[in-house]
Amino acid sequence: MLMNVIKKELKRVFSDRRLVFSSFIMPAVMIFVLYSFMGSMLSNQKSDVEEHQTNVYVQNAPEGFEQFADNQDLNINIDYIGPGDDIATIKEDIKIGDVDLLVQFEEGFLDKVKGYDQFDAPPQVKTFYNPTEDYSQKGRSTFVSTILSNYQRDLLAERFGNESYAVAFDIDRNKAESIVVDEQKASGQGISNILPMLIAIILFSGAMGIGIDTIAGEKERGTMSTLLLTPAKRETIALGKIIGLGIVAIISATTSFIAILASLPSSSNVLTGESSMNLGAIQFTPLQMVQLLVIMLTLVAIFVGLISLISVRARTVKEAGTYIAPVYMVVMIAAFSTLFGSGADELYQFAIPIYGSVSAIKASLAFDLTMNQFLVSALSALITSLILIKLITMTFNDEKVMLNA
Repeated sequence: MLMNVIKKELKRVFSDRRLVFSSFIMPAVMIFVLYSFMGSMLSNQKSDVEEHQTNVYVQNAPEGFEQFADNQDLNINIDYIGPGDDIATIKEDIKIGDVDLLVQFEEGFLDKVKGYDQFDAPPQVKTFYNPTEDYSQKGRSTFVSTILSNYQRDLLAERFGNESYAVAFDIDRNKAESIVVDEQKASGQGISNILPMLIAIILFSGAMGIGIDTIAGEKERGTMSTLLLTPAKRETIALGKIIGLGIVAIISATTSFIAILASLPSSSNVLTGESSMNLGAIQFTPLQMVQLLVIMLTLVAIFVGLISLISVRARTVKEAGTYIAPVYMVVMIAAFSTLFGSGADELYQFAIPIYGSVSAIKASLAFDLTMNQFLVSALSALITSLILIKLITMTFNDEKVMLNA
């Protein structure tokens, strides 16, 4: 009888083309298009900033600086102004983005550099830029780290005969050699930032879309009363609906997850904040894949249990939707908490329903999940699911609730 109830639920979903399209196909297509579009837009924005020619004004440029700057061969356009020129207009242009940077040397700059032992402080080079403008921020960074830095080394070389005389030691002369990192773990850290949040929300929304109609919808239409009058045990009916909803939720989440993976080549910089993530370096062992699957299945079980319990207590679909909204907020808070933090740190935190599961997914994707953390998370989610199923089956035996009396 249990199989008959499950088949009935699945047939109801998969025989309705509009329901299949709205529950499985449309969300996956929207996710793929949305993330691919966002990734492409972000890449284009970065390329635009990199290719932009920085517009700089330099005031009181020391003798020889103009030739020095020209020899740097950078994509920077420099206009030189004298000490009496008004810079207020230039600052206003920086505010609105028409000018990227103003560099101001002190008057008598070279004399102060050469007479360094006669002054309490070295001469200053001031920069004025707009940190809210990408062009301005990037332009200042390039100008300071290349032109001004190299110019300072030339002045030190002139002062001491060799610039190395003014340097006691170098730090990380070859920065690439200083980076010691597991490439697989680094790439996993990238996708573990936002993917656990997306997985939790997709799993819940996938179950919610159909779950409300599965129970509350049937109560509203009156078909639930007919089903309860059959010889089947009410516990069997309840389990059949929960299992059927779980299968549908897993299929819905799987199609959405495939869409996310398909969009990763374009959206990796959106999901991770860095475009250099090496997806090919991410390789899960069979044990890690089983752990991830178990965590996701037990998380689905919690979501299905919550949605089913709320739906069975509600009189109508509208009422069920109203009751589920706060639960959806709790799910989103638990999911977002792992986005802006490191997730669960202590072992007991993995026992917190939903939050512990999302944290376990995050740790698994980052290749940091321990066996104890996995067991605590999975067992806690399983126990929570069993409690919810018990409450649902008890409610199915409550005539007043089931018949909307």
